[in-house]
Amino acid sequence: PLLHNQSIHFRLAELQTEVELLRSLVYRCTEGYINGEDMTRLASMAKLKAGRLAREVTDSCLQYYGGMGFMNETLITRFYRDLRLVSIGGGADEVMLGILSKFMGTHPGGQ
Repeated sequence: PLLHNQSIHFRLAELQTEVELLRSLVYRCTEGYINGEDMTRLASMAKLKAGRLAREVTDSCLQYYGGMGFMNETLITRFYRDLRLVSIGGGADEVMLGILSKFMGTHPGGQ
């Protein structure tokens, strides 16, 4: 079975690590928001990473499913299709990057 390949074990471990790092950032944002802090910068980072990571995880999983991954009957197909919206809805990745570059002081428009 494919799951017996070390490269798949390692890839899944990498992806799980990324998900846990994102979870920590989301928890930090939530705590700051509850405490009344301005979390615009960290929330923008979290949204940017969530959209990109959702695509990365589903793309990797789809690769392991092979041709079956594109069948409408599989859950991974739905995730692959629907999670693309995360990077578009509520502010595209480029909007998040613009916000972050303003906070960094590297955006031509400044603060």
